[in-house]
Amino acid sequence: MIANGGTINCSGKCHNIKLLMGEYVLISLMLSIPMGGDDVVLGVQWPQSLGTIAFNFQELFMKFYVEGKEVELRGITGKPGKIISSNSMTKLLRKEQRGVIDNHVR
Repeated sequence: MIANGGTINCSGKCHNIKLLMGEYVLISLMLSIPMGGDDVVLGVQWPQSLGTIAFNFQELFMKFYVEGKEVELRGITGKPGKIISSNSMTKLLRKEQRGVIDNHVR
């Protein structure tokens, strides 16, 4: 079930996917669903597993504890990056071996 009470058909699932957020690693089941441009949407199951979470939406961070260690995740701040072509992005990702793609229209 999704937020508006409807449902979406799942076209597949992958087990033990590692999602790296800073130094925190989430290992989770991921479902393949049509999302219209977003790469990953974390459902409520993940934050429910964390217990107490501190959020600060002005400074864009959240804090929680995992195995007795505090984890702090920070949002991306600052000026939006420049838009580059898909060819340039492919070259950059080959060179750097990692990257972040923000496909939201500004």
